[in-house]
Amino acid sequence: MSYLTDSAARQQISEVLKSFLADTAVLYMKTHGFHWNVEGVHFHTLHLLFEDQYTDLWKSLDTIAERIRALGFKAPYSLKELQDLSEMKEASEIPGERGMLEELRDCNMLLSHKASECAGLAEKFEDRVTADMMIQRAEKLEMNAWMLNSSIGES
Repeated sequence: MSYLTDSAARQQISEVLKSFLADTAVLYMKTHGFHWNVEGVHFHTLHLLFEDQYTDLWKSLDTIAERIRALGFKAPYSLKELQDLSEMKEASEIPGERGMLEELRDCNMLLSHKASECAGLAEKFEDRVTADMMIQRAEKLEMNAWMLNSSIGES
């Protein structure tokens, strides 16, 4: 169990982490799906970029879920529960190269902002472990967004 003794604080942090986990799962699936379906002149480059990003997202799912468990709560485990908790929308269609890049850029930035907000909440309750984890996620997601945006050719 976490060193954080305030049970209300642990619960509040875990609820935010559950939502973040769900959004990460949706972004993971979207990125992996775009990896499978990308076509065009930049196929090879984007295929590899998407693979790097979905691999990182996959690894982060375990870290986030384990933090929820360390706080003393069950991590969501079913697709239904993850869908219900997620604020991020699944892709409704398979866009072209530019559409994939724009959608993934926007989703990574959205999730980066959410990670920063979660870090702020954790800092408020002096949960430095969660705060550090979420700051690292925010940094990685922001870097992903920058790479995707650079692939579009916009600054």
